[in-house]
Parts: sequence; C-alpha cells; structure tokens
Amino acid sequence: MTELIEDILSCGYNGPVNVEKREEILCAVVLHAILQLLPLLSQLREGLKLYGLADLMNQYTNICPPLFVPGMEVKADADFVFAACQPEFSEKGSNKEQVGDTVDYPGHLSPSTFLQWLTGQGHIPVLPEEKRNFRVFVQFNHTRDIQYGLHTVCYPTVTACSNTIHLPVKHMQTSTEFKQVMTETFHLGQAFHQV
Repeated sequence: MTELIEDILSCGYNGPVNVEKREEILCAVVLHAILQLLPLLSQLREGLKLYGLADLMNQYTNICPPLFVPGMEVKADADFVFAACQPEFSEKGSNKEQVGDTVDYPGHLSPSTFLQWLTGQGHIPVLPEEKRNFRVFVQFNHTRDIQYGLHTVCYPTVTACSNTIHLPVKHMQTSTEFKQVMTETFHLGQAFHQV
C-alpha cells in the first residue's frame, strides 16, 4: 500500500494511509474517479445530442451497448453473409453463366474476415434499418482481357462504399483456382484497393 500513497493522496484523501482505513480510502478513490468522469460523460452526451444520437440511443437501448462496450459486437456468420449476397448473374444459357456457376466460396476463410475485407466491418450492422438494407453485390467480370490485355492472374476487387465484389472469372475456372485466388486476395489485399 505504501507505493500507492501518492496516488491515494492525489484523490483527495487526507487521513492516515493504512489497512484499517481501507474503506475510507476506497470511497475517496471511487468518488474522485466519478467526479473526474462526470464532466467527460456530460460532454459526450452533449455531443451526442448535437447530432440527435442521444434520442436514438434512448429509442434503441438494446442495440446501442455494442457501440460502447468492448467485445459486445455481433459477429457475422455464414448465414448472414449468404443472405446479404446479391449476385448479378450472366445471361441464362450463355458461356459466361457456366463459368460463373463453378465459382465456390473458400470455406476455410471466416465470414467475418470476408465481410471485413468487403465492407470494412467484420460484424453485423447494429441498427435495424442498416441491417435490413444491408446487401453485398457480386459481379462476375468476363472482360478482363479486354480491359488489361494479356496477363496471368487477376484478383477480385471490392468497392467497400457500395458493398460490391468484382470476380474476374478468367483465372478462376475451377473451384481450386477460385480458392487459391481468393486466399491470395485475402492475404495480400486487406486494404480497399486493387491488388
């Protein structure tokens, strides 16, 4: 307790510092902490009111704690990612459709990792409206040769703002190739740019 004497005295306690006075010391430290924290919380609340967020927090009391309590965010699972995906398929009966049908999700990567890479957040949206309107658009790109000329591999790109993933199918003809390219993409291109 002797190494804490200076800290205890700085909290406003002026009695003798010993084990018998532990309860009084504890009360002084807790009171000091609360008095230090109240102005900060008050300022935070005023800032939230400024943008109308205080009312929103009062309205949605059950979904706001994950925003402020560490470790409470809802992790994305495969069902959520699958439900959010809105693929844009090629025309029925075309060769492009057959190539797109071979694309398969690499199962050893977690749904949270996929969502983080694609949207910038690895958890399920918290607000009900945001959750209801959340979609991931999947576009199959068959024209990479025209765009980039002769090359050996193309990696998928994401547009995080519009939650869109562009899959260049030329180098992903088999499930194995798809898994290899997607794995390389996750490991080499975690930022929101073309790899």
